[in-house]
Amino acid sequence: MSELKDFLYLDTSKLHSFVSQIHGGLISEINETIKQLGGVSAGVSVGLPPVGGKIDASKGKESERQQTLQLTDPSYFNVLYQYLKKEKGIEDISSLDQNKRVKLEIGQFVEIQCLAEPPVVENWILRAKELFGFLERNMRHLGKLTKGKTKSSAQLSNMQMREFKAILDFMEDYITISRKDPGKQYIQGSTTDEEFKYWFGLLPDYINIELGAALPANVRIFGRVERLMKDGEIYKIVDFSQFGQSSGVDKLLDALNGLSSVFGQKEIIESDLQAQFPDIFITPVGIYR
Repeated sequence: MSELKDFLYLDTSKLHSFVSQIHGGLISEINETIKQLGGVSAGVSVGLPPVGGKIDASKGKESERQQTLQLTDPSYFNVLYQYLKKEKGIEDISSLDQNKRVKLEIGQFVEIQCLAEPPVVENWILRAKELFGFLERNMRHLGKLTKGKTKSSAQLSNMQMREFKAILDFMEDYITISRKDPGKQYIQGSTTDEEFKYWFGLLPDYINIELGAALPANVRIFGRVERLMKDGEIYKIVDFSQFGQSSGVDKLLDALNGLSSVFGQKEIIESDLQAQFPDIFITPVGIYR
């Protein structure tokens, strides 16, 4: 029995294209004829009389039935995956090192077992808004909580809070408009050695579950190599250098990261929204558990 997969993401457009190239077209259904041999007559006793009957071991009756199997997208995925496995066309990069990385080619089919994080940009904005909301609601009570750990958020004035709120709203709009590849949601993956970061650009139409609730999680990802970051290269999904209120953003992030340290959370930094060497971009076909 083949492994059952719970698909979080499945790019059916790419999937149909690849399978149709393999078979010269897309098969939508399979007709099967099933033949059975058997029948009840004289011969070997079965059960207790008078309920039981007798099976004739020498004279079986042949019957047949037909069934139609409707091919679904997960079945197409198995067709593509098994074909590439047979042709040795998939590279498992779950345990990648620099020697193997330099041999990867753009467009190559790969698979990886990794820890996938929620969508990077969306989660970045969500964390900033949640921390600011907490700060806004509990500003009066934060003095004791932050004492000795960070600058007291209780010292922030109402005017500063209004300024921060305006900057946060403006920043969210700026990110929405200025981000590269606005039609994609990027998730980031890492393996146990954490030598490489992997970026996966997802098309919202093919996401099968709310990723913010499903991730982080260990998943298996199958797709194609899209981009290998070069030494010294930086790819900014959101470029804050063009943001007119960068100094205000720095002050806002300092205040929010003061709370992050109190709660033991990772700080919110601009570099979370950029890729650099030796990161790898992969165009996913399927993401599953």
